[in-house]
Amino acid sequence: MLYLYTAGYRLDKEKNKIDLSRTGMIGAKSIPEGANIYVDGQLTSATNDTISAVTPGKHTLRMLKNGFVTWTKEIEVFPELVTDITAILVSQTPRLEPLTNTGARLPTISPSLSKLAFFTKDSTSPGVWVIPLTNAGLSLFRSTPYAALEDTAYNFYSDGKAIEWAPDEKSLLVLDAKDNYYLVDLNANTAESTSAPELLRQTWNQELAKKRADFIAKVNLPQELKEIATAPDTIWSPDDKKFLYTETTGTTISYKVYNMEKPLPVGEKVETVVFTIDTKNPKPKVSWYADSFHLILIENYSDQEYKGTIGLIRIDGTNKTVVYNNSMYSDMVFSAPGGDKIIVLTSLKSGEQTDLYTVGIR
Repeated sequence: MLYLYTAGYRLDKEKNKIDLSRTGMIGAKSIPEGANIYVDGQLTSATNDTISAVTPGKHTLRMLKNGFVTWTKEIEVFPELVTDITAILVSQTPRLEPLTNTGARLPTISPSLSKLAFFTKDSTSPGVWVIPLTNAGLSLFRSTPYAALEDTAYNFYSDGKAIEWAPDEKSLLVLDAKDNYYLVDLNANTAESTSAPELLRQTWNQELAKKRADFIAKVNLPQELKEIATAPDTIWSPDDKKFLYTETTGTTISYKVYNMEKPLPVGEKVETVVFTIDTKNPKPKVSWYADSFHLILIENYSDQEYKGTIGLIRIDGTNKTVVYNNSMYSDMVFSAPGGDKIIVLTSLKSGEQTDLYTVGIR
């Protein structure tokens, strides 16, 4: 009898008889915890908790916490199974805090989302800097940026045009203001010029394609998606188990996510359409959020007005929430590894130096 209860069965006393009816459960979590859980409008508990004896079928799940945007989603409950849901609650008053204060330009994040490289005109060590994002309490006073490539009397790397990360994150490819390329060894803090950046990119892309192909070989991926999955511009999630791609049909562009998790979480789908846009409309900039179940959207960005909107959206297209709608000096936006902050490039004083700032969403 205890086994039947834990498996989701309940006694249903109706019509003068007792029937064993199968039910399901909802594993409701929220970040941060302590949100009230409403199932079909009824307050049932608070996160984190498991709601048992839920009738199979679709239900409206709502989570409320003071100071945070209300989270609502339609979920499906299955007999004898637990539908796990983790709600990312976004603060109604996100905090903007400096991550750098000596200037930053053209930030680029590493493949693991654990480091940022950028150009800086720092008065002591101008050049290319790297800032680790793994420190607890990511902030101006706790972060430990370091100079990976310093300006010299002849080379002003701080005026550079682009930075690219190697797949293994051990080196950077830097394009300077005179269109010269330099390969920076981050372990040795040395740099050498290279006249064959395309050959280097080809080598890096081959390494990345092999890594992805090795993973794909272990899953049953449809043949038509294998080339898409291994393409250099396909955006893979931080957990390396999902990838984002676009598909154009007529005048519609569909943004899709393919999920290769094994086993697939209850209620999740292998392939989902996150959102669609018309080919005539501006394309949003899309990147992965740290939990691999959400995407960061940058919409309505203007490089003339230096403004834009940052939002979070779940990979199934639900729970789109605006995180930030203000000054931005780049449409490159990054998730901190812990997911508690979004990193943007902006300036609090119009026309003055830009710096990296964190937007605290919880």
